[in-house]
Amino acid sequence: MTQSAYLLSLWMGKRLIADIEYLPAEEKWSLRYTDDWRSDPDAFPLSPAMSMDKDIPSTTVRRFLENLLPEGQALDIVASSQGVAKSNVFGLIRALGAETTGACRFLPQGADGTAEQAVNDRRQISIEELDQRISERDKRPLIEWDGKMRMSVAGYQDKLLVYFDGKPEDGARMYLPDFPLASTHILKPQPTEVRLPFMVANEHFCMTLAREMGLPAAQVAILRTPRPVLVITRFDRAIVPGAEIPVVRKHIIDACQAADMPVNFKYERNVGNKGDAALYREGVGFPVLFGLLEFGYRKAVDKLAMLRWALFQLVIGNSDAHGKNFSFFVHRAGLQAAPWYDLVSVVPYPQFSHELAMAFGDQFHLDQVRAFDLADFAQSCAIDRQLLLRECRRLRDGVRKHALALATVDLYQDGERELTRAIAEFALAQSERLCDSAQDAIGIADDML
Repeated sequence: MTQSAYLLSLWMGKRLIADIEYLPAEEKWSLRYTDDWRSDPDAFPLSPAMSMDKDIPSTTVRRFLENLLPEGQALDIVASSQGVAKSNVFGLIRALGAETTGACRFLPQGADGTAEQAVNDRRQISIEELDQRISERDKRPLIEWDGKMRMSVAGYQDKLLVYFDGKPEDGARMYLPDFPLASTHILKPQPTEVRLPFMVANEHFCMTLAREMGLPAAQVAILRTPRPVLVITRFDRAIVPGAEIPVVRKHIIDACQAADMPVNFKYERNVGNKGDAALYREGVGFPVLFGLLEFGYRKAVDKLAMLRWALFQLVIGNSDAHGKNFSFFVHRAGLQAAPWYDLVSVVPYPQFSHELAMAFGDQFHLDQVRAFDLADFAQSCAIDRQLLLRECRRLRDGVRKHALALATVDLYQDGERELTRAIAEFALAQSERLCDSAQDAIGIADDML
């Protein structure tokens, strides 16, 4: 008896670019680009491992799709609402794939990917309704609206994807996106976890500090409903005023997808950090991340961006910067490093592990990265140590100039301001220590590493 195949179509905008087939009995996936896409001189593969000229391994297709799904409680909610197991990647992508990270839209085969929602049917959300829904999260998930589950981008925190018809700070109207509308912003309300106070202010401060220092972080704002909500401008979207489709989706992938790794390899210690499990280091670490420059088309620029990203995590105390927190635009010419996101200081929360997601050399402890570890990191990632020192000094000077001033702006309220000031003071001290260690790293002989 021939087993039935489950089918999906992959669209970018109004264009069908690939067909996906899944054989559940064999757990076998296949993805085939359309002839129309293959013949386009501007076409590109979805990731370095998903060639347009060769058969794509089944595991690669699954990993690519799985990395698009939310994690943690959001995944639990979606799986339960759809009546499928959390491991049922096909069922989840079929349910949620109309609005994903990047440019991909996944529709049932035969569905009209050019069909548009009428402008008058757009679902608007008021600030009052958003506030009410945030308050009800323990009873009704934030990603469920009007009986429909909305896609939540990858990650653990509650997120809602919305379209603003202007600048949120200017009172722009807010809508749920349905094709041809695409989301322009990501909303992240304060987590319900009481052990994570002022997380919105934390991320807003870290992201804003990076931007003030000239680093390529996504633009953020705080919307108060009056509950604090972080508003992140999506960099995988472009606004085209007056166009038929006002928002153009840009294709991006995270480092796990770029390296063809499953989502549970987002940490360098992919098995665990206790006992013998800590010996397994096959997930995304800095050597893997910098190794992805092989697929880039502006290697020197992106290598510098990766170095600055790695060092900035140390400066703000973000031990949870993992393989799904660094992304790339995908072009015909190759990969291009995307703006930064999810910059959060973990230091204010001592109840959580401060073990680094990616080690500097062999050092996984945030507060123990010293000269030898930086030298080891530089050697393993082919980074000149003089360049490392210059970048550490550049970060230190930027923190000195901006951190305390940003931490005390009127935007932050009471306890928020106390937290942002504490992060600023940590960054000041940490950036000084980093410069001292980078200076000492220059004198370490190569044969000692």
